Amino acid sequence: MVKRIWVGMLVWLLVFGYWSFCNAQIPVSTSVTSSTGGPTQLQSNIGGLSIGFIKVGTQDVTTLSWHPDLKFGPWGFGGDVNLGLGNNIPAGYETAVIRYVEYDDSKKGLRYGVLDGVTYGHGLIMKNYSTRLSNQVILTNEQMGFKGYLDLDKYVVRGLYTRSNIQAVRVEERINPMLTLGQYYISDTTGRTITQTGGTTRIFPAQAAIGADATVPLPNNLEAYAEAGQLVNHGSGLSAGLSWAYNLMVADASFLAEYRVLDKGFVPGFYSVDYETNPVDLASAEATGQQKNGYLAQIGINALGLAKLDAVYESYQGSNTSLTADLTVKASDQVDVHGYYKQPNFVDFRSIDLNQGAILGADVSYKINPFTRTIVHYKKAYNPATGQVESTQYYEVALSF
Repeated sequence: MVKRIWVGMLVWLLVFGYWSFCNAQIPVSTSVTSSTGGPTQLQSNIGGLSIGFIKVGTQDVTTLSWHPDLKFGPWGFGGDVNLGLGNNIPAGYETAVIRYVEYDDSKKGLRYGVLDGVTYGHGLIMKNYSTRLSNQVILTNEQMGFKGYLDLDKYVVRGLYTRSNIQAVRVEERINPMLTLGQYYISDTTGRTITQTGGTTRIFPAQAAIGADATVPLPNNLEAYAEAGQLVNHGSGLSAGLSWAYNLMVADASFLAEYRVLDKGFVPGFYSVDYETNPVDLASAEATGQQKNGYLAQIGINALGLAKLDAVYESYQGSNTSLTADLTVKASDQVDVHGYYKQPNFVDFRSIDLNQGAILGADVSYKINPFTRTIVHYKKAYNPATGQVESTQYYEVALSF
């Protein structure tokens, strides 16, 4: 019964979409600006249909999808409605996915949906955490969480809760225009269960962390900061750094340099973009019996929206260096390319090969006409559900009107 309802809805959407495509003059969309604590940046669009082909490992499916994005003042909604054509549907393929529901008026906000780039403090413990599963190009409802904030001028309160049982709370106090203090608590209450290569299962226990940081603005767009963190029942770490950001007219540029003092049981950025599928084994890190002092450098460049580069370089005592890069290029009016390579930190404990958590991916979009694009998504990453490295390809023709 439910499947017939979804099929009926999608048939109706196809008819409506075809009529809109034939009669539309311009795309219906709304631009929404954003800031660090303000509304999420998005493009609202009431009509977006795509037909594509998804291949995950040895499983594949032809899929028909609708991707609405709606914005009403401070309210926003985005979802995916998918219809798989065939019986060989990959694991994790869902008919209806809520990408986000949010309210944000720049002083208070609450979002339920996919969470990306979540950093607490200056990233000593949580940096760029994401609820996405690294091996997937399609979203599922399991990759969701709540993120909220309340800005009371002098104080700012932030909170996080995910369906994978990650919880966090942070309080910031603006002492004066020259000093901001922050304190936070982060906890994974259930731990992670990961299938290793060869089919064995590995359990990473629950872990909590606390941290505090201070930020001081300096002349010439510089900012100085310090942060201290503790992984409960393991190690602690300290960091201090300088960050800089500037609008160079033809490009926006940013740079960060940070030195870290870490004891043998502490791993920086423990809750990271890879945490859901490739967490660090703290027991193995601690067993080395040595401190891992080191430094981090990060650079960001956005050239008139035509090219954007973000790169992070890390190096620690007794460990190989680590490099993560993300590049987006608007090659022409018709072609957009996004490529990324992510490898784990502390590669003594997690090798840079794909079996140990590295991620390689790209998205290439070609504009056929104002209403139609062909898009190729490619990702190669370790799948903790199968214990294997899998390639995922998603080819689609997307219509917007």
